[in-house]
This record gives sequence, C-alpha cells and structure tokens, in this order.
Amino acid sequence: MKYMTFNSSCSYAGIANLLSFYGIDTEDRTIALEMGLPFLFDYEDGCYLSGPMLQGAKWFNLYLKPIGYTMTEKEVDKEQLCDHLRDLQYAMMGIYVSERNKHAVVYTGIKDGKFCMLNNKWEQSDEPDTLLFSEQELLRRVDEKVMVAVLNKSACETVKAEWMAKHSIAVLQSLAKEIADFCSRERSSMDIRSSMKTLFRAILLDGITMLDLIGETQISQKLKIVQGQFMNAVKENKPIQLDQRLDMELLNSAITEYIDLIRVHA
Repeated sequence: MKYMTFNSSCSYAGIANLLSFYGIDTEDRTIALEMGLPFLFDYEDGCYLSGPMLQGAKWFNLYLKPIGYTMTEKEVDKEQLCDHLRDLQYAMMGIYVSERNKHAVVYTGIKDGKFCMLNNKWEQSDEPDTLLFSEQELLRRVDEKVMVAVLNKSACETVKAEWMAKHSIAVLQSLAKEIADFCSRERSSMDIRSSMKTLFRAILLDGITMLDLIGETQISQKLKIVQGQFMNAVKENKPIQLDQRLDMELLNSAITEYIDLIRVHA
C-alpha cells in the first residue's frame, strides 16, 4: 500500500498503487519530482492549476511513458460504470467521500460481491486502507460521467518537456495579472471565497506545497505570509478590496522568483 506524503496527493498515490501491481516500487513524491510537477502550471475551465491539481493522463504520462507505461482514460456513463469496472483488473477513478470532497481511489476487483477500492490516504489516517461498496453504494458516490483510468505496458518514450516550461511561465504571468486586477477592486465575500479555488489556490496553496517538496524555502515563506493575509481576509466575511489586505509587492516578488525558478529548471 502506497500512501499520500504531501497535500492533496491522492491521485499521485493512486498512480504509485497502480504501478505496484506491475512490480514498480515508487511513491507520490517520487512521481511528482521526476515529472517536474513543482515547475508546472496550467489554466483550464476558468481555473488556474498547479501541483496535485494537475491530474489525468496528460500529466501522469510525463512520468509513466519514460518508465514504459501509458495511462489511458475513458469517460463512462454512471449507468455503465459497474459493468465497465467488472471487465477491468485495476483502475483509478474519483468518488465522493463527502458531499463536496472528491477523492481518487484504485479499483482492485470484486470481493464478496462488493467493489473493492484502495483508499489513497495518509498513512497516519484512521481511515481504512480498503473501501468496499455495493453497486448502489458506489453509484451514490460518483458523478453522472466518471473518468476511469487504466495503465498499459508500452515502449519507453522520452517526453519532450520544453513547451511546458514556456506554458507554465505564461500561465503564471497571466495569474499575476488576474490577481492584481481582482485585488484592485472591492469584491463581495462570496466572490472572494470563490476565488480561493479558481485564482489563489494554484499559488497560495498548491504552489507552496510544491516549493516545500523541493526545499525552496525563500519563495515559500513569502507566499505563506500572503496566504495568512488572504485567509484573514476571507474570515472577515465582508466586501473587501484585497490589495488593502495583502502585501501585493511581496506576492509579485514571489511569483517573479517562481518564474525564474522554472526557467532555471527548464
């Protein structure tokens, strides 16, 4: 059983668990570091993404293809999910462990008539390592469309990553501009809370996680200061102009240094 070793890394621990069935011994942080995850940023569906929020075959194959595996994904209608899983040996998918908390699990087969899932969790968590669901229980925990991912053995393939550094830098530059614009005008408490996921998470949460993963303390400490300021503003629960609460100079300095870090590692 492979466990989570950094924040929100359930899908990365899931890749490690899937690979263990093929005799590959790895863990979430090894996968993240070897694919260069701390230096990757993206923008998708109105949301800035970094670190463990970069999920799916597009990203996981950066690690998998060089070691001779490929992830493929299939979007399955909820009604066909259980029949589809029965035809598979192993697979990874997302289920809801609570109303708004989606979590990556690894399907490992049928046990006593129930669908058996490895729970990609923290080792010290008191949650069970394995989850068992009847068909009805499982269907209550998934979306109407479910992305099911499997691994296949393939020829080792070198992944050209030059474009990713340029793309990540462009995304970070865009993020800095959008944050500056968002913070320059008074925003409602609802808009500020909504921005936590779409705008600020990539740099003030997952970005910090990634910097800590590579031991980059200088940029991380700057972002942690701004993170604390942002959370205090959220707690005020009232309309606020955020550039009156956040140290924008410190934030911009940290983003600039992060961009320089990406260039160095490109």
